[in-house]
Amino acid sequence: MPTVLPATLPEEQAKGGGPERRVQTRYPFTASADVYELRSQTRLNGRCSDLSVGGCYVDTLSPLAVGAVVRIRLVRDSRAFEAAAVITYAHTSMGMGLAFTGMKREDQEVLRSWIADLSGEQPPELTVSLEPSAPAPAPPAPPPMALETEATETNASLQPIVYELITLLMRKKLITENEGALLLRRMFQ
Repeated sequence: MPTVLPATLPEEQAKGGGPERRVQTRYPFTASADVYELRSQTRLNGRCSDLSVGGCYVDTLSPLAVGAVVRIRLVRDSRAFEAAAVITYAHTSMGMGLAFTGMKREDQEVLRSWIADLSGEQPPELTVSLEPSAPAPAPPAPPPMALETEATETNASLQPIVYELITLLMRKKLITENEGALLLRRMFQ
């Protein structure tokens, strides 16, 4: 299920936040993220918390400056994705939004596959057509650790929701930035 964020609130627009500029659907997505800023040669490690065709959000306590040109590498389930990107916004002690500016064909395929998985669609190159008379293949038997895996997946799927809740509480000034940063650090340990 995609994450649909409301347009900025009038008080946020007055602070210079402006209207929502994203045009692609964002999906909750967890992957390790390595971000390399080209000019200063700064390397950051973080966690990707959402993904779209056009960019992603990386949770990190020390985000880079808006406008910084970077290379990003995301790794999930032994699959890697790399792209050139630019930092489009940053939240102090929380993270930064990146817009992809270029990637190789094989990285486009990895991104397309991840987005297809997240949206519930099958990527075109993986579409399987069965003959009407052919029986459907039997699903594989679940591994013995299936219950533990399901619990881990449930926790991972809740992380983006908890992250959004904490950021909303900070935005509405119901908790301080320090309290929010502490909660986020504990959540991602």
